[in-house]
Amino acid sequence: MTWNNGPLTRTAGTGGVNGQRLVKLASGTVIYCTASATDDPIGATLYDAIAGDPVGVKTLNNPGSLELEAAEVIALGADIFAGASGKATALPTAAGTYRRVGKALSAATADGDVIEALPYNDGKTITVT
Repeated sequence: MTWNNGPLTRTAGTGGVNGQRLVKLASGTVIYCTASATDDPIGATLYDAIAGDPVGVKTLNNPGSLELEAAEVIALGADIFAGASGKATALPTAAGTYRRVGKALSAATADGDVIEALPYNDGKTITVT
C-alpha cells in the first residue's frame, strides 16, 4: 500500500493542463473539471503540463490550502465551485447542480487571478433553481 502526504504525480490528459486548475481522473490521466456536479475533482494542478507529461496535483484532502485560478470575481469567504476548464467560480446563478470544492481565503477581482482556497472534499452539491 502506498502512503503519500504530499502532491500526487499523474499524467496530463488530452490537451494538457495549466497550473492552479481543478482536475479529475479520466482513464488514468488528469483532465480539467467542468461545472458539472457529476465531476469528481481530486485536486489542483501545481504547474502547466502538456499531454502525456507528468504533473503534480495537490489533492483536496491534503493538509493546507490550494492555489486556484479564478474564472471570475470571487469574494473573500465565498464557497468555490469548479467551472469551465478547471477554473474556480463562485456559485453560478444559472439553474443547475454544482459541486462545492472549497472556500475562498482570498478574493479574485477578475478572470485569471490566482486565489488561496481552503479545500473541501465533502462532495456537497448545491442546486440553483
